[in-house]
Amino acid sequence: MRWWSSLITIGREGLRVQRAFAAPSAIARAVLAVLLATVLGLLLDDPLAGAMASVGAFICGIGTLLSPLRHPVVNAVGMAAAFSAMAVLGALVHGITWLFLLLLAVAAFAVGLWRTVGVAPGIRGCLAVIGLMITADLAPDVHGGLLMAGWIAVGTGLVVVVWLLPPYGPRFASQRRALAALYQSLAAASVGAGSDVVSEAAPFTAARHALDLLPQFSRPAAAAMSGLLGEAERIRRALHTVRVTASAAVAGNQKALVGAAQVLGDISRTVASGREHRTPEEVWAALESAADDSAVRGPRDLAARLRVAEQLAARSTEDRVGDVLEPHTEVPGLYAGTPSVARAARRIRAQLHLQSPIFRHAVRLAVGVVLAEVIGRSIGGWGGLGISAHGFWVALTTMLVLFPGYGHTMARGWGRAAGAVLGGLFAWVLSLPHWSPAGLAVASVVLAAASFATLRTGQLMLNLWLTTWIVFLIHHVGGLPGPTAWARAADTVVGAVLAMLIFLVWPTWSTRRLPGLLAEWLRVQDRLLPELLTGYADVGAADLAAVDALRARSRQVREHMEAVVEQSHAEPAEHRGPWSSTQLERIRAQVSTVAGCATLLGEHLPRTSQETVPELTELADPLHEHLTALARAAAGAETVAPGALRSLYDSFTARSGLPAERSDGSGNAATGRAVALSAATVDAVEALTATIASRHRPGRHTAA
Repeated sequence: MRWWSSLITIGREGLRVQRAFAAPSAIARAVLAVLLATVLGLLLDDPLAGAMASVGAFICGIGTLLSPLRHPVVNAVGMAAAFSAMAVLGALVHGITWLFLLLLAVAAFAVGLWRTVGVAPGIRGCLAVIGLMITADLAPDVHGGLLMAGWIAVGTGLVVVVWLLPPYGPRFASQRRALAALYQSLAAASVGAGSDVVSEAAPFTAARHALDLLPQFSRPAAAAMSGLLGEAERIRRALHTVRVTASAAVAGNQKALVGAAQVLGDISRTVASGREHRTPEEVWAALESAADDSAVRGPRDLAARLRVAEQLAARSTEDRVGDVLEPHTEVPGLYAGTPSVARAARRIRAQLHLQSPIFRHAVRLAVGVVLAEVIGRSIGGWGGLGISAHGFWVALTTMLVLFPGYGHTMARGWGRAAGAVLGGLFAWVLSLPHWSPAGLAVASVVLAAASFATLRTGQLMLNLWLTTWIVFLIHHVGGLPGPTAWARAADTVVGAVLAMLIFLVWPTWSTRRLPGLLAEWLRVQDRLLPELLTGYADVGAADLAAVDALRARSRQVREHMEAVVEQSHAEPAEHRGPWSSTQLERIRAQVSTVAGCATLLGEHLPRTSQETVPELTELADPLHEHLTALARAAAGAETVAPGALRSLYDSFTARSGLPAERSDGSGNAATGRAVALSAATVDAVEALTATIASRHRPGRHTAA
């Protein structure tokens, strides 16, 4: 894609309005907090108190609406403490320009690194830094800044209060949402087209991450939900087996898959609501009948695991289930996990190098926000239309537009600028009539509610209402003229353009990151696949804890890689990596195939001594060596010639005399299945090897 086409595509994406909303109850609580802050200002007859309390409630309320994985009260308390503390700090450095700019750079760099733990935490960090800029930039003096910070803290406290009010909903609500989404994705996969849909990584990663956030003392009480994640792993493997063996018993397998979809949907509803939704017995009867009629093991295993998952879903509605449930063997890491603070610190430390996209993002953010503040102050007040001697709007926009990737940064720049212009027009219209104090209060609450409701619909709609609310509020509190709206819009356009230019000066191209991510995924596979093959030596030979950790890491890297492949399609052609768009899509499909082979190898690990195939352990070392070399090739080192692994495998099968796969129930059925799975794994790795070796631009994909 050429530069101009790329900008048009990204611009169209930035202006798109999405149908995505936060939970209505969460929006209602955020609106209630702003309403209470506004009423407080009316009762005190203090416009400044009402405005600053509203700002505190508004910013903190946004923080609670951003993809909450922790309990909303925890998010509210964290946002309230961070935002209030930064507001106090900003007031203390007011008037000391060099110190303020230094603190702003350090804070921006810190929140850029904080992006390591997720998109929503990164945005919450940016919102907290806004508190520093508000009082340092907009306060009349230190005393006035501290007064503003005090009222901001009151507003953030109101958000905490409204989240402490009933109704409370089911316990572990965030974890329930993630698990419900996981089971809904399994339901869709069971009746979807193609076997690769069963290998989707993102829902598993999200559910595991949500459960990982639970503190150690809460994990026993969430044992049923951890068990549901473990059963989801087993159900996924059973579904994959049924889909792969569909040709053996088409009618029976299709009945099993349709019944499984309904059961999985009911489990999802039970988990999400905390109230049991039982599947009708006739559905179970049809599912188990299809399983009994099947000549292969897959449908029977699927029915049995669905029964266990349904029981765990019912148990997840109980309060003290942790007293009787044992840790699930499929996900042992969830019961002895590293504390989240230590895990976050370890992840952040791993980003402290120039090749890391997060480190580059943090540096861009620090430099960009300080530069935007200086430019904003240099602009002045746009000929008396704006607030002079501050760079708040320019710096805020630059901070919120800059993202680690090209596509997101450009789309947010287009959307935020367009929304600010439209919001400025609307705010100017609203500034024309005279407003009574009560009318002003009602209008400001309505505009805040519109901002909350459109928070996830895209930058265009969000900034339309956000600009309208902020300018409307400041216009009436500060007695500024109506055209102030245009100064706000102009500052936003300047900040958005500056953010996009800063990214282009020191970019992070997705296509340049792909070789490193693919190499990292292959390094995980060169440990996972040999571990699974070794597991066929004896019953229980596989280290389940190691398999669990490697599986989780594999999914995490694969999810990042697939997201980067998606982002790369919008980038300019001049910055392509070593593979074309077609080759990247082929690599993504082949990675999914290899992951599916690992799924099936794990699903059919021997359960009895008759199912062991110790000969397969001979393949572990050659496969490890091949994948290690392939990881180096993906990263840009020597090329691995396709065909060598397959040739070695053919020699192995000829020498070992292992039988082909059978499904007639004879004693060799398990051995034949294991041989077929190992052959499919070798073929999948060979296909990936051929694509990696076909790179069209050697030597041009240094990490950037």
